[in-house]
Amino acid sequence: MRIIITLIATILITASCNRTPPEETRTLAIGETDSVVVVPVPGAVCYKCQNVIEGGLKDELGVKQSILNLHTKQVSIVYSPTSTTAEALEEKVASLIPDLPCN
Repeated sequence: MRIIITLIATILITASCNRTPPEETRTLAIGETDSVVVVPVPGAVCYKCQNVIEGGLKDELGVKQSILNLHTKQVSIVYSPTSTTAEALEEKVASLIPDLPCN
């Protein structure tokens, strides 16, 4: 009985994480002095993953906006190059990947 319950729970979790309906169109707002870096996030498959990545970048110094595209599995980050670097943002994204719920 325990095996059946575990199997059903695993199927439900997998099914909920793998469904990515069409996303609403979101556009980056890039100012004249802003820079953009695009970082791959191969483990991102659901909106929970999107919330972890975008939420983790929201309060990062110099980040103005981030959008994770679940279909391309890339996060685009608009940032102020006077406050942070592309390398620092890539490291931040890498530190968030273990927190993704579908990994």
